Amino acid sequence: MRMPELLSPVGGKAHLTAAVNNGADAVYMGGMAFNARIFADNFSDEELPEAIRYAHMHGVKVYMTLNTLIRDDELVRAFEYANYIYGIGVDALIVQDMGLARMLHKYIPGLPLHLSTQGTLYNREAMGLAKKLGFCRVVPARELSLDEIKELADEGRRISPDEPVEIEVFVHGALCMCYSGQCQMSRMMGRGSGRTGNRGTCAQPCRQAYTDDHGRTYYALSPKDLCQIQNIPDLVSSGAASFKIEGRIKSPEYVATVTRIYRKYIDIYDRLLSRFGADEAKKRYRVDEEDMLELRQIFNRGDFTEGYLYGDPGEALLSGSSPKNQGIYLGKVIAVLDNEHKAADAEERAAVKGALKRGKELVCIRKDRNSPAEISAGDGLEFRHEDAEERPDLHPVGSVTTYIKDIGGGCIIAGDFDRGAATGDLAFKVTDRGLIEKALSSPEKKLPVTMLFTGREGQSPRLVMTDIKANETAEVIADHVIEHARKTPTDASRIADNLSRLGDTPFSPGLTGIDVEIDDDIMMPVSIVNRMRREAADELMAKRAGAVICSRAPKLTRAELDVAESGEMLGAVVLDTEEYSDRLETQKIRPVPLEQFMQGNAEGDIPYILNISKGNLDDFIRSNFDEIISSVKDTGILIGNLGWIQKFTDAGVKVYGDYGLNVYNEQARRAFEDVGVELYMPSHETGICDKRRIPLMVTEHRMQADYLTDRKGEDHIIATSPSGDKTLIY
Repeated sequence: MRMPELLSPVGGKAHLTAAVNNGADAVYMGGMAFNARIFADNFSDEELPEAIRYAHMHGVKVYMTLNTLIRDDELVRAFEYANYIYGIGVDALIVQDMGLARMLHKYIPGLPLHLSTQGTLYNREAMGLAKKLGFCRVVPARELSLDEIKELADEGRRISPDEPVEIEVFVHGALCMCYSGQCQMSRMMGRGSGRTGNRGTCAQPCRQAYTDDHGRTYYALSPKDLCQIQNIPDLVSSGAASFKIEGRIKSPEYVATVTRIYRKYIDIYDRLLSRFGADEAKKRYRVDEEDMLELRQIFNRGDFTEGYLYGDPGEALLSGSSPKNQGIYLGKVIAVLDNEHKAADAEERAAVKGALKRGKELVCIRKDRNSPAEISAGDGLEFRHEDAEERPDLHPVGSVTTYIKDIGGGCIIAGDFDRGAATGDLAFKVTDRGLIEKALSSPEKKLPVTMLFTGREGQSPRLVMTDIKANETAEVIADHVIEHARKTPTDASRIADNLSRLGDTPFSPGLTGIDVEIDDDIMMPVSIVNRMRREAADELMAKRAGAVICSRAPKLTRAELDVAESGEMLGAVVLDTEEYSDRLETQKIRPVPLEQFMQGNAEGDIPYILNISKGNLDDFIRSNFDEIISSVKDTGILIGNLGWIQKFTDAGVKVYGDYGLNVYNEQARRAFEDVGVELYMPSHETGICDKRRIPLMVTEHRMQADYLTDRKGEDHIIATSPSGDKTLIY
């Protein structure tokens, strides 16, 4: 069984080093535009070649994110950027916009395309269409169960046995409450700010507090972070090709820690599989509590969730008292000491006098006996009110501790902090200095090489160095004839020692990678051995670099793109939203849910399939497909997701594309025309329906309220989808 690749997030140079040195097989990162994490550091055009070269030199693939919706007037620039990064050796592009995907698939067919999770693919029926649209890998919705992931992987192999459509699954990091690609909450709540997830600038309104109709104020839309480290055996068996860690806007030490731990357990399970087989390997697989503690310490929102992998987690999905990193619970504050404090205990008075700066305070904490956290100078502490979950308006206080004193009885004094903590507050360790230092001091990743050095008297010395992972070989024969030793002969161990000095290269021979075969009593100058080693290593690095910097990108000018095919006019035609607005006002058709339509329809009704049909609606369509086809032959059907387009067009039904397809430019409209879809409604990102009531979120989470009120006093109605298993927030 092939192990999935480990795919790590890269927000900048430090993240790239952290990911590479801690065992990533591949990384994903963005440039300065067109990526869904535009607030990450990202890479300039000048930095990208060296970043890709560095990753490839260490055996790591690079996937670039162009995973936003793109305006018509941006398409040529986006295409040219994709063409540029293809030319410098990127291994794949992660794309959401179907217009850009159409152009890339058409003009640069050799460039691998991965469908972003923003593309909202979640059922097996969509896999064939994804293949037809040019994608070789899909990143499905994070709401999938284990069985659904298996279904997608199986379907990807079935539709293309020789070149399967791969599945990439998130295993760790932040979750969205809404199905990715379908959220309008940031854009609509921004009141014209333009900050929207589909354009890379999400303001994260899901991480704000809301008040429900029961008067409870809490983080109703803030999920915990995902953690699947315990479930690696099941995810390996699912057939997923890649395990993805979220976190391009998190810290380099986060990337280092999470990558290192997932690398460790993927390798552990690989060894167990090889030795025992799947059933026994799964029984023997265990995750050390120390590693779980490190994952929690580096970042957690009220512990972790498995998401929907094994079913609906209900309220356990939510982050609880805070939408931010909550750290590890340490204990309770039993006293706050400052310069005016009249402590009866002489030791307390001494601590205050010796440790406090003016305007600061010390905090006495009784440590919880069940807390795994240990505190040292340099760690970050945070103090939260006991009723923080009911009072999200009460903000925590705290900072890095510079003073620690164990006063016995399970109590410690820590400080010095800015004032604000109170007796009864809960203390949390939110950063661990030692863990951060460990993460940032990761040794450089080295690639294994073997070396065979041959030296015979009267002949030229020969070195063969093999890059094992790349299966590349460099052979160097020195311009030197080996002579008989006049005094002290060269020892084989000395040659091996000099060959092993590969310090500045990405290579390492390990313990047994050097074989020296020489005649007795010969003289072999060390300088020549060193030169041969350098030349062989340089040749292997050049071979790796040859796959990075190349001229494989097609030389297409703007003019050539504009006239490449009659009527294309890339970037010149703006999606005519007035046409669709007029259609909504003048056409006498009434979209109705498919289930309702099948119960009896009136003249002018057209059935629609919601943008999220996963679950009950998919089951209804599968169970009644022939009957549905017969009923919609005359009316056609409105479809807002990738899943059912090909099934209905293959059955001869007219398909109209709904807003869930996120058609944002003329090329995207043509992409769906190519597969038999006439666009009825473009993406809500165009603003076409802003004066109407539209769903701001579609979520798998069952809300325990009828409405939520945001911090600006606006009410958001909570409804249930016609299929009964999705929550819609308006």
